[in-house]
Amino acid sequence: MVNISGRFLRVLIVVFVLSAVFSSVVYTATYSSRGKAVVIELTSTIDGGAVELVRRGVNEALRDGALVILYIDTYGGYLSAADSIVKLVKDSGLEVYSYVPPGGKAVSAGSLIALSSVKIFMSPASVIGAAEPSPSDEKTLNYVRGRFRSLAEEIFKGNETLIKVAESFVTENRVLTYDEAVKLGFAEPVANFEELRVRLGVAEVTYVRQSLWESFISLFSSPVVSSLALTVGVLLIFVELLQAGFQGYAIAGVLLIILSLYAMSIIPVNLLFLLVMLSGMVLLLVEIFTPGFGAFGITGIILMGVSAYELIRSEPFGIPSSTPLVIALGLSMLAGLMLYVGYEAGKVRRIKQKPLRDRLVGSEGIAKTKITPTESGVVHVLGEDWTAFSVGPTIEPNEKVKVVDVKGLILYVDKAISPSM
Repeated sequence: MVNISGRFLRVLIVVFVLSAVFSSVVYTATYSSRGKAVVIELTSTIDGGAVELVRRGVNEALRDGALVILYIDTYGGYLSAADSIVKLVKDSGLEVYSYVPPGGKAVSAGSLIALSSVKIFMSPASVIGAAEPSPSDEKTLNYVRGRFRSLAEEIFKGNETLIKVAESFVTENRVLTYDEAVKLGFAEPVANFEELRVRLGVAEVTYVRQSLWESFISLFSSPVVSSLALTVGVLLIFVELLQAGFQGYAIAGVLLIILSLYAMSIIPVNLLFLLVMLSGMVLLLVEIFTPGFGAFGITGIILMGVSAYELIRSEPFGIPSSTPLVIALGLSMLAGLMLYVGYEAGKVRRIKQKPLRDRLVGSEGIAKTKITPTESGVVHVLGEDWTAFSVGPTIEPNEKVKVVDVKGLILYVDKAISPSM
């Protein structure tokens, strides 16, 4: 009985120690996550590029276990892009705060994004609101109003006064100044970003700003540019169909169409890069089945490399899942095959071929017609028919001939002498 009690006591001690260690680890992890923040700077138009910017920032925060601060200073943009950003924020499960800097603005789509956070902070001389959609038809107006109300219900915990204020951004195009927002309790006051950082207990800050790729996507997000690119893409495919052989116009057209559809939020980012990778594979196959190692092969490898990198980078925790890993391995194998084919093709091209005259002189063939020194006939030499004159006696059909001279495309032949026994 004593032994059983002693064993039970030892088990309790071990469990207690493990629990204490686990609690310490959890506390440390929680504290350290509160000490890090990823600041996503939304300071341009809310479009496809802004969506990719937020996606990158959210993935970075997930990898680092950090909270997110949406630094909003924008006149707004497209509703579809704002909806995508709201979904990214909500699906992430991260602790997200919105911040409007001194003299800044979170208007139109920017105010919708601000409401997707857990709390809004504003600095002096900033404003928020003015979210009436354009065009403001009844269907669109009701949708946007409902979107604002839904987010306001969550951030303001059912405070009907503040929910109505959020709705008035849409229905009345209302704008709140810094003082009005603070007085109503719509936002919390901070003098500047440093004060916000201290309020949130953030010791380490990582800034996420728009990259070249995201600027490129922003350009395509313009309805005029995306529509024009879509039209040009279709025309390039049509031009390819009119050409003799593969010229590469179709691939350029397909890429333009893919980018346009992505910019229009019709296809998701993963499908975008998978289609780009497929285009690169097509170019690579075209290069394999044509002599040489030229532009098609190099372009194909670049497209496949970029798309594989973006697919792997889009993984939230930086650990390649099976699909991107398989794609990366396949890309490496195809690139290796392409390099081998290019090497072999280069060796073949380095082999010097004799000029046509050198190959013809001394070759033997068959006379297909009667040939004399003054009347031309036809001979079959090196797999082709040639016009020929005899340099000796008349040559009858089906007699063997030997080429002794070439002038232009005219052969001068003599009877071939059969070796004696």
